[in-house]
Amino acid sequence: MANRIAGMNPTGKGVHVTESRDANEAAWYDITIAGKQFNISSRHGEAHIRNVERFLDATMEQIGSRLQNRSVVNVALLTALNLADQLLLAQSEEASANQDGTQRLEMIVQRLTDALDKPPPSGDIAS
Repeated sequence: MANRIAGMNPTGKGVHVTESRDANEAAWYDITIAGKQFNISSRHGEAHIRNVERFLDATMEQIGSRLQNRSVVNVALLTALNLADQLLLAQSEEASANQDGTQRLEMIVQRLTDALDKPPPSGDIAS
């Protein structure tokens, strides 16, 4: 089912258009980060875009508040470095957790296989 959305055109000239879109098509959103307005396209919906907007704006504000040279470029670069570091650490932790989970499953499978391969104790009667 198509949703009706309003957004700015890709040229960023401020011409508002109404378009029909499927769930898999991108929509245009006006966002504000560090006092600057941007027009972006996303397939993830407005709620997600607003969460990203708030998160990035708050992160830039937090980093900027600790800098003497608060130029937008410095704040943006340090924010990007901070977020890249967090992303790479999270990916590493996820890979480690997946590897640990795989090893545990392999041990369980091996134990079950060993248990099934053992002959029953001599006192048991097979039906």
